[in-house]
Amino acid sequence: SGPVSHSLFVAAGMYTSTGRQRGAPADGTWAITVRNALSGTVLTTCHVLPSDLVVHLKQCVKIVKDVPEITLMTEDSKFLNPVDTIQNSGLADGDIVLAVMMAHRLVATASSDGLVNTCDTESNTVERQLQAAPPQSLLSACCSGDGHWLVTGSSVGTPKFWDAKSGEVKRVFEGHAGSVCCVDVSSDSKFVASGSYDFLGKVWEVESGNCVRTLVDPKLEGEGLEPRTHLLHLLSIRFSPYDSSVVATTSADCTAKVWNVQSGECLHRLCHAEDPYGPLPVSTVCFAANGQELVTASDIFCTLWSVRTGLEMRTWEAHTSTVTCVAHSVEEALLLTGSKDGTAKIWDLQSGLCRRTLQGHERPVTAVALSPDSKFAVTGCGDGLAKVWNTHTGTCEQTLEGNRLGILMAMFVPC
Repeated sequence: SGPVSHSLFVAAGMYTSTGRQRGAPADGTWAITVRNALSGTVLTTCHVLPSDLVVHLKQCVKIVKDVPEITLMTEDSKFLNPVDTIQNSGLADGDIVLAVMMAHRLVATASSDGLVNTCDTESNTVERQLQAAPPQSLLSACCSGDGHWLVTGSSVGTPKFWDAKSGEVKRVFEGHAGSVCCVDVSSDSKFVASGSYDFLGKVWEVESGNCVRTLVDPKLEGEGLEPRTHLLHLLSIRFSPYDSSVVATTSADCTAKVWNVQSGECLHRLCHAEDPYGPLPVSTVCFAANGQELVTASDIFCTLWSVRTGLEMRTWEAHTSTVTCVAHSVEEALLLTGSKDGTAKIWDLQSGLCRRTLQGHERPVTAVALSPDSKFAVTGCGDGLAKVWNTHTGTCEQTLEGNRLGILMAMFVPC
């Protein structure tokens, strides 16, 4: 067997059950302090070699806080790759790392009733509730990956950036001339993307509140139209998970587009020109975890595209009625789809096979998400109910009843 990693030794031998170090670290090690990303409390201080892997920091954290999934990021919200070395990840001696801890316990939902709830799935209670908009005016919502922030879009036409814990509005982004029907927040929480009935997608800088890019397709300008992202109103907008300069948009005009935010260039125009797959409105989009592929949904079909080439990789019939929402797993090649047929399905994108059908909703499924380790799924429905599922057995573990109208967002959030 190979040599034993220094930080594995630290994890196994230098910590007590309470997380205290047994002795001083050896020369040449770095002290990295890990805090809870949500509460800010110190979890532990790890002494590691610069050549050790980031995953070893996670192992140190698990000794003091054993939760199913831990994701580490820097103080400026850059997620750390577990297989990078400590040094190559940009860390240095004395740095602070934030731990995003997922326990499958908390689910955030947003609904057309204007309420954003954080629910404890074990006790089926609402831990926090935020009235983000008047009833029937909230159109879209998204939580940041670390659970700190919430972005909402509504019929008012101004996306809002909230402190998810305190319920305080931190930014209001002025610039759309129509209702904001879709929003997203970049993985580092520095940018917000929004799409509107004014036919425009915009990217905003959170710190300044300024619009840094309005996505304009020059091919549409040549048709005598006002500058616009799509010919018709937008239906969804998403950041690439690892590159906030790449954004995908979809529209009722039967196209999806991939954009470079820095240059404003439309990199790819994705569409099906002929039956049976098109032309049909592209209802939703999501990126794969690696950022190299994306999935779009049109009517009952899903399509896997290459982000690099813009070429179609596979199209399949996913449901018996319109696909309304899609979500990719964090690590595995799994896709979760929801549909107006009342079901959600888990797909293996490598084989193209459906692993599991989640049945139990009586109305259209309108929001879906997978837990970071893909062991659980959450689905939201047009009747205001959200359900938590065991993805291995397909059984419904909990039904959340905190909303009164259709669910717009459902996702697992850190504890």
